[in-house]
Amino acid sequence: MSDKEEASGYQDVKRPKLSGNLQGALLMVMSGVGFTFYLLLNKLLSSEVHPVFLAFWRAFLGMSMAIPFVAMIGFSKMKTKRPGLLILRSLFGTLGFTLAIVAVSDFFTLTLAQFNAISFTRPLFVTLLAALALREYVGPHRWGALVVGFLGVLIMVMPGLFFFWQPGALDMTGFDLGSLVALISAFSLAAAIVMVKFLSAELPSMVLLLYANLFSSILLAPFLYIFWTDVSLHDWGLILAMSAFGFASQFCFIYAMSIGDASFLSPIDYLRLPMSAVADFWVFRLIPGLSVWIGAAIIVVSTFYIGWRERRKAKGKS
Repeated sequence: MSDKEEASGYQDVKRPKLSGNLQGALLMVMSGVGFTFYLLLNKLLSSEVHPVFLAFWRAFLGMSMAIPFVAMIGFSKMKTKRPGLLILRSLFGTLGFTLAIVAVSDFFTLTLAQFNAISFTRPLFVTLLAALALREYVGPHRWGALVVGFLGVLIMVMPGLFFFWQPGALDMTGFDLGSLVALISAFSLAAAIVMVKFLSAELPSMVLLLYANLFSSILLAPFLYIFWTDVSLHDWGLILAMSAFGFASQFCFIYAMSIGDASFLSPIDYLRLPMSAVADFWVFRLIPGLSVWIGAAIIVVSTFYIGWRERRKAKGKS
């Protein structure tokens, strides 16, 4: 005990540091909460503001928030030997996140829970793209899991196909346009993720985040004039909050993955579904139907299985 502690009568208690996985788990939960508020503000604002207008300001403000972090690690870290791949990745990323905003907007009837459930197809698309575009070997087990996962998607978006014996079931087989937009968003973001696997070898995560928002701002700038909306001071505040929640969610996700094991942390991301279901009920008094929960459960199980098979393959096991 030091003289200072002895004089004060208090003793310093050294608390054990949280493990990387535990810190990462807390950050993943924070990421899910931030993403839920981000989507909720998107949906609320889209009744007054065009979603493409929101997409531009989400990218521009996100870029502004990323600049100080990149400045801390040095702008020299932004040098890349693959500018073409970086631009292509940004094209897919911009399309993906813009369509995500459109999908949850007031244009469609898609709930936050439905959108999140459909967004869980990204790992399925990543595996599919790795097999088709990168010529990565995908065995029969993972192909089977892919098929099962996409059956889960059909259950969500066309539930009548699986309850055909019930009266009026065929009326539910129509494919909702909002679901299609959400699926294209998931595919586009999966393509961006596949490209990040190459770019992350030379560029830090925060630099990739800055580049993504920079190119998105440039790509969406021409549409800002077309879809310009006169926004009240109150709505500007909500747009700023939306962008802050979106950036914080991305930052927490990236940092969590950098300090913890992806195999341990990835399942926590599925908490976004019950979080968004709570938001749907709290704000809109909507409850996801049984088909959403069943389809989402099938998708989650199939992506778990694909991840497990990939880990076995990495360890040299069949």
